[in-house]
Amino acid sequence: MRAEVTPKPELPGHAVLRVLELDAAPQGLTICIERRQGPEKYLSDGGWQRSESWLAPERIEGFAGGVDFHVGPVVCDMVAGLTVRLSVREPGVGNIGATVVAWPSMQTSGAYDPNRMVASDAVSGTDRGFATGSAPTTVARLPGALQMPPEGEPPAPPPPPPFVAAEPPPPFVAAEPPPPFQPAAEPPPLFQPASEPPPLFPTAAEPPPPFQFGAQGPPPPFDAGQPTAVSPSLRPPDPALDRIGGSPAKKSSAGMWIALSAILLLLLSGIGAGAYWWFVECAWCRVQPQVKPKPDDPGKIPPKPERVEASEFLDSKPAPAAMVEKCRALRDDSKQVAAFLVCRAAAEAGDPVGAMEYAGFFDPVNRAPNSPVDSDGTQAAQWYEKAAKVELVPAMRRLGQLYAKGADNFPADKAKARDWLSKAADKGDAEAKKALEEL
Repeated sequence: MRAEVTPKPELPGHAVLRVLELDAAPQGLTICIERRQGPEKYLSDGGWQRSESWLAPERIEGFAGGVDFHVGPVVCDMVAGLTVRLSVREPGVGNIGATVVAWPSMQTSGAYDPNRMVASDAVSGTDRGFATGSAPTTVARLPGALQMPPEGEPPAPPPPPPFVAAEPPPPFVAAEPPPPFQPAAEPPPLFQPASEPPPLFPTAAEPPPPFQFGAQGPPPPFDAGQPTAVSPSLRPPDPALDRIGGSPAKKSSAGMWIALSAILLLLLSGIGAGAYWWFVECAWCRVQPQVKPKPDDPGKIPPKPERVEASEFLDSKPAPAAMVEKCRALRDDSKQVAAFLVCRAAAEAGDPVGAMEYAGFFDPVNRAPNSPVDSDGTQAAQWYEKAAKVELVPAMRRLGQLYAKGADNFPADKAKARDWLSKAADKGDAEAKKALEEL
């Protein structure tokens, strides 16, 4: 169980105490607030006191998983800014849970502030008075006594305020004229035109001039019978001879552009082929296997709440002996709340074994494991005694051990302890004999 506090800003001195993880009906719930400071540590309607006190809030609202307690100045004005221990009690069951709450610092109503009250004012007693508007009103007294006029005469008018001469205004000072307008310098142009780029494709070289014959005229016709000398200027061009002893031939830049275009075309073709293979041919390699979620087991039934399970079992009108067996089975199944409710029904039906099992939930000495309620020696002794009177030996022994050791709010009684342990030992109980020797 855990709790949190939410102040109400529109209503000082009021807050909502929300208790979570509390499985209980809101009707009839009461709360106990305990502080650590001083001997008077329990809060009641009249303030802090030494004995334990249970408060009934004016309004309680239940919801799924918890309960909202609406508290007013009696609680908020006293515990604002403190860390307290909160306990919740259910009628007919007892204390069903406890936790520690850090109450926030909040605006209080002033009902407990002596500087805002006079002798005739009384502190509000309950939260119900603040909620309905019936709480006494705090009256603030102004210093000094009021002088009332004699009976039958009109009240004297209030004296006029004393005359105070106003200070003269300061002399007028002319403001300096603003400086003349100065135009801003012309900003540089955002766009700077770049120099003319070189041509993308070079221009073709100029063709060579047409062949010109020399002064001697055209050469004579060729005669196969006579060898003729060939002029060096008239021989056909020979690249091999041109490279010997002369300057190398100049290469045209057109070939370089053709080579770059071919390389670019091959690169684009490779990129296109790779994209086609990845997005079309290899689409299967990018598909991730889908893991289908396992369907829920249709035959699995969610567990019922413990109170519902106990209520359905008791509605079948079982015998007291069957109630005891069901109580033990529920306790072995770690369903302590359901076991407590079934054992209580068996004890109230008059079954001695059920009374002994029910007392074990309250027993501070031989306490049932994981009991859902707080220990209470008086409750345990009451139900143990009902089972011991019908000579149930384990109940005699447990009642004797409870009187021998005692507990909080349950003093030890050696005489009663010796009496019940002797009765259990006479019935042959070994543990009772050992406890009697230690007593």
